[in-house]
Order: sequence, then C-alpha cells, then structure tokens
Amino acid sequence: MDRMIRLERQGPVALLTLNRPETLNSLSLDAVRELLATLRALAADGSARALVITGAGRGFCAGWQLDANGVPGLEGESLGVRQSHLMEEWFNPVIQALDELPIPTVAAVNGACAGAGVSIALAADLVLAATDARFVLTFAPRLGLVPDLGASWKLPRLIGWARAQAVTMLGEAITAEQAARWGLIWRQVESAALQAEAMATAQRLAAAPPGICREVRRAFAAAQTNGLAAQLDHERLRQRELLDRPAFAEGLAAFREKRSPDFHRGDAG
Repeated sequence: MDRMIRLERQGPVALLTLNRPETLNSLSLDAVRELLATLRALAADGSARALVITGAGRGFCAGWQLDANGVPGLEGESLGVRQSHLMEEWFNPVIQALDELPIPTVAAVNGACAGAGVSIALAADLVLAATDARFVLTFAPRLGLVPDLGASWKLPRLIGWARAQAVTMLGEAITAEQAARWGLIWRQVESAALQAEAMATAQRLAAAPPGICREVRRAFAAAQTNGLAAQLDHERLRQRELLDRPAFAEGLAAFREKRSPDFHRGDAG
C-alpha cells in the first residue's frame, strides 16, 4: 500500500508529496497523523537543508476529509467537541511543525488547493503556484465555519483585510495570477515547470547559511506584534548573536576574496 505522505531526497532538498491523488490529496485523519510524523522526523533528522511540499496528481490538497468512521471521540461528545480535540492534537501541530522547521520550505501548489490545503501552502516560507492552481476557502458560505489552521491569521496579513474578508465570505476561487498579484504567493509558474522550479528554488535556499531562513521567518513574525522600538531591539539582539556565528565569517571572507561563500563545507548533504 502506498504511503499517504511520500518523502524523497534530492541532494540537500527533501521532497514531501501529499499522496492521495484519488481524492485530490484530501486529508483524512490518518493522512494528517502521517504528515505530522513525517515533519517531526524531518526536523529531528537534520540532514536536509530545504523542503518542497507538493501534491500528487491533479491537485495540491482539497482540504479535510472525514474518515469512513467519521470523527473519532468519546460517547456523547458533539461533532464540534470531537473536531476541536482533533485540531488541537493533530491538525494545528502540523502548522506549528512547519513554522518551527529549522529549514526553509517551498510549497509547489498544483491544481486545486482548498480549505486546509490553503493553510498548509501558506505555512511554507515561499509559495509557487502552477498557472492552473486555484485557492478556495469555502468554510463560510458552504459550511458555516471560519477558516482554520492559521488561514485567518495569514490571509489578512498577506492580501489585506478587504480581500481576505471578501474571498472568505463569498468562497470565491483565487487564481494563481490573482494570488501572485495580490501577494498571497511569491509567483506563478507554468504547470509543466512547477516542480523543477520549486526544486531549483529550494536548492538556492539550501545553499544559504544554516538556520538563517528561520531567523528571517522569526523576525517578520515578531514584527507583526512589535512596535518600532521593540522591533529595532529584536534586530539588534539577533545581529549580536548572528555576527559571531561561522556563517558571517565565511560570508565576509568570501566577499573579500571575491568568491561565492560556502556555508556547508564538509556537509555530506
């Protein structure tokens, strides 16, 4: 039986594929558990220097799909209580695991990207989308729900309050072209070139100083709540530590010697 989450390596880059193409890679509870375990194992292993996430077949991820036996829980619990437990134990930790990964992540969005699939894509550091990709949040108009897995935090910050509220309330699809123009994603790519472009981008990120992409992620996250004075202090304190790391010494030496820096000399990856 094929794994629902497939992990491969191409040099220093790990390629994680959501592998339920018959359901447009919708997330059953078993698939979510496997995804979380895979992300945690990847972080613990430490040998990969970048990660690409994509979907098998015609879509990236069509969102949450109930298992055949429904949402598990205790007798007498309502559906809402059961789902809340699952979100706390499995779904939300997937987004947190992506946010805490010490390596940069690239989402390669192919075809349909709906519901929780949007949240997973937006949890990546960089998002590339095929020209035929569509981002859809149908929680409100079709299910009477608010977006989950961090989408309500990400959307207004990326595309603005007015657009975020409109696409969520109306459930309108966002094309790859719109997504790039609005700032929801980094850029759109021809469908046939999506995976190659995503892997090339990940290779560039893998060559960066160890941990720096997470530092950038943390700096911009801090800026969402800090005032200017607090953010200036955040920058000062991070620079104080980063200037004393080997990566800065290598970058400075490479600049002086007019060569490309090698931040991973001796790294087997």
